[in-house]
Amino acid sequence: MKRRYIFIISGRADQKSLKTLERALEMIPADDRAHFEFRYTEYSGHAGDIAAEISEKYGSRVTVVSCGGDGTINEVCNALAFTNTPLICLPFGTGNDLSKTIFGHKTPDLKASLESLDTFKPHKIDLIRIDSYDAMGNHLAMWSRYCINVASIGLDTKVQAAAKAMVLAKPNSSFVRKTAYPRCALKGIMKNRASNFSYKLELESGETYQSSSSVNTLISLCNGKYYGDGFCPAPEAKLDDGIIDVCSVDDVPFGRAVGLILKYRSGRHKGQPGIHMFRTTSGIITSTDPSYQLQGNYDGEDFFGHRIRFEVCPDALMMCFPGDRDE
Repeated sequence: MKRRYIFIISGRADQKSLKTLERALEMIPADDRAHFEFRYTEYSGHAGDIAAEISEKYGSRVTVVSCGGDGTINEVCNALAFTNTPLICLPFGTGNDLSKTIFGHKTPDLKASLESLDTFKPHKIDLIRIDSYDAMGNHLAMWSRYCINVASIGLDTKVQAAAKAMVLAKPNSSFVRKTAYPRCALKGIMKNRASNFSYKLELESGETYQSSSSVNTLISLCNGKYYGDGFCPAPEAKLDDGIIDVCSVDDVPFGRAVGLILKYRSGRHKGQPGIHMFRTTSGIITSTDPSYQLQGNYDGEDFFGHRIRFEVCPDALMMCFPGDRDE
């Protein structure tokens, strides 16, 4: 008996990808399509609501297929965290950065993926729990959730917000979608690159590391390897190793920042002056200015807080990987 698949398709998905999906489905035999059900999102947060409903009703008897970008996947993985409902992610968004960790840099062929869904292998992966607090220590539930790929604070978050605004202004331009993040990154390093925060990390070894500076350019918390349309802050990150790979960047002068951003994009920044790499299990990032609220993003979605606590949650999500890929 073939397995049943329920597709959650983002209303914000790239229209070109949606048309590609329609063409691919037309080439799938009718008997196979009978095992597919399609649900389309209608409002912000709807992908998570649909995933929660599916998991509660069917448990492990169906597989959820997330068709959207990293924001849609974030909603779905928060709904499916610590459940037994398996998840397959197919890239339909702008950056599709988690897809690069799952499938590699080559965009998967949709028809081949649809025909081979039964060969995808379930495997438990980690999530990063992010909890945000205000200056008084109150927990900010609306800015606290699980992250499946990368969370960050600092310059990269400002760049991501600018790139998102650029794409929203011209949503149908493939050129804008492909170039928004690099263009905004170059503009970002020409402005104020620093943010007022310090951090304390619990390392894999059990030791504690306290940052020596109260001003930094950025810090990224990585479960996956890529974010920001292909930037690679953690080339050695794995989704299932019980570790959060952390990359922090000092407040560097403009002359060094230009060369550093090119290395940071290609994953060649390790060992460079001003770059710090850590293997961690948890940590706290704190604003060093009482009047300054940190702006961060998890899986491309914005969040805010005066103090951010994070920790790895091992084996938190049942993710399915292509059968020809070892994870």
